Amino acid sequence: MVKFVNLWIAIPDSSISEEQTKRDKSIKVSQFARACSIFRVNRIYIYHDKTSRIGKEDTDIIKTILRYLDTPQYLRRILYPHIPQLRYAGILHPIKAPHHKKFEDIKRVKVGDVRVGVVVRSKGIRCVDIGLGTLVPYVGNVRTEGEKVNVTIVSSYPNLKAREATAGDIKDHYWGYEVRDVPNLSELLQETEKTKIIITSRNGSYFQAKEDRLITCLTSIQNLLVIFGAPKRGADEILESEGRSIKPFDLVVNMFPFQGTETVRLEEAILGTLAILNYVFFK
Repeated sequence: MVKFVNLWIAIPDSSISEEQTKRDKSIKVSQFARACSIFRVNRIYIYHDKTSRIGKEDTDIIKTILRYLDTPQYLRRILYPHIPQLRYAGILHPIKAPHHKKFEDIKRVKVGDVRVGVVVRSKGIRCVDIGLGTLVPYVGNVRTEGEKVNVTIVSSYPNLKAREATAGDIKDHYWGYEVRDVPNLSELLQETEKTKIIITSRNGSYFQAKEDRLITCLTSIQNLLVIFGAPKRGADEILESEGRSIKPFDLVVNMFPFQGTETVRLEEAILGTLAILNYVFFK
């Protein structure tokens, strides 16, 4: 098994542009969320695709549903009021990742347990709602009310208290993904330090030819970023529209050689690519 790295992906804001209804758009985004959670993606970038004409609504749907599905169910009513982007949230498959804790008897919560919470103030005291049916006093760094925060339990019932969790507290668990948006693909590629970049492209080399190079890189990098193109334009075309060439990147790969269909849909490309990379990580 190779060294574990942070796994990031980047998708365009035009990702759902070919879906005709809000229902279909919502389902497609949920497929992105499920694939990323299955294969432990830590970060999802959404970059602007200047080759497509899309409305702000599509971008809002992508960001909102991705964040909503990554949020434990006990916090959703607090963080997400009734908004148009979540009209079809009820039909979307849940993620059920490790940070989506179920309701638990407060008396059985143990010191060291980690949960996702929301900072609230009750009777002048900072607390967190962590889905236990009662608020828990929060100690540590000051947080804005209504902000989502990972916490670890530092004292048990009946004197339950929580503090902000550190990376060490959750290092052995997959704890979901964060969502970030960037102005364009070029800017994203310039900002990634200590990161190896894979650009998926039908015009790239077959992945098998690049596999050994990737494995070698994984021993010295912290992050792996996988770039996906748009439904109508590949990542290479999007980069060209921004005045940049794909040539300087050594890992431009075709993950689906000899494909039996004319196109590979983005949700299929994400799922298939991450499955292949997962095999590389753990073989």
